[in-house]
Amino acid sequence: MVTDQPIQQELSWYVPKGVSLPPEIAQLLKTQQLKMYPQREDTLLSGTEDIIDQSKQGNLAEVISDASKLILRATLEKKPLTPIAGASNVYMLSYDYKLYPLHDVDPNNDTFEFYIVLPFDGLELAGNGRVQMTILTPIQAQIDTNATKGIAHTGQEISEMVYDIPHTQRKAISFAWQQDPEFIVRYRY
Repeated sequence: MVTDQPIQQELSWYVPKGVSLPPEIAQLLKTQQLKMYPQREDTLLSGTEDIIDQSKQGNLAEVISDASKLILRATLEKKPLTPIAGASNVYMLSYDYKLYPLHDVDPNNDTFEFYIVLPFDGLELAGNGRVQMTILTPIQAQIDTNATKGIAHTGQEISEMVYDIPHTQRKAISFAWQQDPEFIVRYRY
């Protein structure tokens, strides 16, 4: 990650710690639309502090929602960004991330999905900031170009570029998005 200003040392994110989830827990997180990606703990746990009160009131939907967030938190670990020596405002965040087959998409269990939100929770693009992401697929992976996409915070779809990497049987998928300024010209003549 390259930033225009230094990132405060006390900022850290909770990232997947590479644990294997029982299928029913993975399904619960999916049902609750919770995904594993770097996020701040306060964002993840927002609203869960009243889980006991919600339980006493018999609010099952809220208890399930809160419990799901707490379960997801148990699968994450706190990681700070690591500054790259000799480079100004360049950081690295590394973590293990287990992907699970999408049983509801492909009964043969060979369809997987990777999800991430950029910039990380708590960071913003400045001015003409740019986000780029490149993913290398496993050997012989076939990209589902209908389901592979980027979505800007405005809802605009971001086009991906898919490249074959010669002599590797792998593909690279690259996204880039720049926060462009808006211009409005209004006049009477």
